[in-house]
Amino acid sequence: MPPISIESPFGDVPEALLGLLRAQAKWGQEYLEAVTGTKLPTVTDPVRALQSALPTPVCHVPLPCWMPQSLGDLRSFVDKCGKACVRLLVTNCDRVERTVQVRAEGVQGVEVNPPSLHLGPMQRGTAEVSLEVPERTEKGTSLEVLVWVDGCKQHYLRWTIHVTPAGFDSCHEIPVDDCPDYRHHWYDHFYCPRPCPSGRSFARG
Repeated sequence: MPPISIESPFGDVPEALLGLLRAQAKWGQEYLEAVTGTKLPTVTDPVRALQSALPTPVCHVPLPCWMPQSLGDLRSFVDKCGKACVRLLVTNCDRVERTVQVRAEGVQGVEVNPPSLHLGPMQRGTAEVSLEVPERTEKGTSLEVLVWVDGCKQHYLRWTIHVTPAGFDSCHEIPVDDCPDYRHHWYDHFYCPRPCPSGRSFARG
């Protein structure tokens, strides 16, 4: 029976398995060389070679629930005097009524219609954010607009409008799922609730 100690609770079993793995790797190498006639590179440590061939695991932890949620980056290409717009399709996927506010900042002249949506449980609504590029805007200008959607959660969209001679009127549609997160994740503390932040729920009494 192989010796057992605190440093090696399984005795010589792991070393015996590694020896078997090395022997199998050596046999496979010699077999392929005999069949193909091609000299293969020598693998001195098959365990380390296998580890280096495997992808490195990446542990991704998302932002905390109280941080604004990104809706991505959007780019529009319009000519001067053209119009660019974004239609926000907002879904209230909760069981209570909620008022969602939509606003834009960063560029003068951006219009939001309507600036707020009152949505019942599971209802959808559309808000349009638009900008008519002034006639005096030089070609090659880039205008960056930050669009905010404040509901159960706070969402934001980075919208860049490029003024180019080959541009034309454009309008994009962006879905916004405004939902509380009641699911417990492995990166949460068990005592942290995850409903809508206080002040964001507008249920009728």
